Amino acid sequence: MISQNNLSVANYFTQIKKLWDDCNGFISIPHCNCGVECASLIAAYKLIRDQQLLQFLVDLNDDYKIARDSIFMMKPLPDIDQIYNLILQEEK
Repeated sequence: MISQNNLSVANYFTQIKKLWDDCNGFISIPHCNCGVECASLIAAYKLIRDQQLLQFLVDLNDDYKIARDSIFMMKPLPDIDQIYNLILQEEK
């Protein structure tokens, strides 16, 4: 498990993103050729995305507590790139 502890946000995000990419290579989500948007596949991809967002935010150190809490209040949650940029701004 990666924790941000002594890493900059950029280094932490790079390391965790690499792990996600490696992990996604092992996840086998079936592809649907039904010609319409498959609700089950959309839900599966959203679940993975949300788990990654939560992992990134929860493992940030407490310096980002206010930013993290603000992000958790957003409905719907922004995508990971938007969250990363928000946290980078907070780091500066």
